[in-house]
Amino acid sequence: MLTLGYMRCFWCDEEKEKLTADHIVPRALGGTLEFTVPACHSCQSILSKAEFEVSRKSSLAIAALAASLPPRHPNRPRSGHLQPTYLMVPHPYGGYGESLMSAGEKLSSLPYIEIKVVPDEPVEARIRGTAPADVQKLIDIFRGFLKAKRGPGELVCELTVSTDLDPKISADQEFWPRIIMLPGDRLMVRARDPEEAMRFCNVFMHIAVSEFQVNSGAWGEGTVIKGGTKHTIALSYNPQCVRRVAAKIGYGLFRAISGQRLQADLDEEMRQFILGRRDSEDEPVKEESERGTYTTNQDPHCVVISSEPDGLKAFVRLYGLHLRVDLGMEKSDLAPFGVICEIDGSGMRQASKEDILNALGEVDGMPFSHPWK
Repeated sequence: MLTLGYMRCFWCDEEKEKLTADHIVPRALGGTLEFTVPACHSCQSILSKAEFEVSRKSSLAIAALAASLPPRHPNRPRSGHLQPTYLMVPHPYGGYGESLMSAGEKLSSLPYIEIKVVPDEPVEARIRGTAPADVQKLIDIFRGFLKAKRGPGELVCELTVSTDLDPKISADQEFWPRIIMLPGDRLMVRARDPEEAMRFCNVFMHIAVSEFQVNSGAWGEGTVIKGGTKHTIALSYNPQCVRRVAAKIGYGLFRAISGQRLQADLDEEMRQFILGRRDSEDEPVKEESERGTYTTNQDPHCVVISSEPDGLKAFVRLYGLHLRVDLGMEKSDLAPFGVICEIDGSGMRQASKEDILNALGEVDGMPFSHPWK
């Protein structure tokens, strides 16, 4: 932590007593300490939320987790995991399994209990998970909610309920509503609709208050899901976070390397946009409108600052996604410069002349637009 008296935060431009070193390229994307700026705790917190959306919830998250970059906080239950709306796969014994994708593109099964609660049909249940102890833990966690002392009028417990499902899975009678244990011992109910979720909870409550225990001796074998099996995934995130992170990278590197600022009004507007405080459709970041496929190879990120041909801009490439950050319309005599960032966190370096020419050639004539319009 930087504690050299009062200093000025790079992002909010206010004097603060304590500042930390903020990675210009987020650490979760492979950024390292070669390029950092001083930032206050408040700005760090705001930026970290946007960076989490990009690296763990956005369409770039799969590429980020496929890189050989270890999780930032390996001892935290949610660190290094994809945070999708759902990630499901056909189960060898029927129904759909719940999967977890972790750093290093590792897939594992989440423990869950699913119950068929179709009106006027017999109730059936299936228990799933890597090991019987995981499913027993799920039940014990829920039983712990029931044992907690509550006052008059207080809820026994609160559970997250998700009714977001792929239409094909929702229409399949093989999908049964379930309760899932997520990383960090969090429980979630997944069902087609609130009514089905309520029917499920009523039946599951009977299991929880009974003396039922998972029978490890009868635990089935041969339930390994084979590699190459098609998974169904849904991601839910704020796409503006991707643009804000791109703006942070482009603007931050411009100032850190050149030692210059943008024109006063533009500089303030850019920092406010990066911090999520600028509510305007006239954003400084545009995406390649004819976007290609994001890559999961080891190609590094690339950032190039150039004033050619029509004003100062930063071209940011993240996992094959190209974004353009407008840094001002006026021409500049600043020579083009850039940075290469390895996605596995092994280091950052200033781009060579060849790197810069290749990057500019790659975006030459590339259509950029506001994808939300």
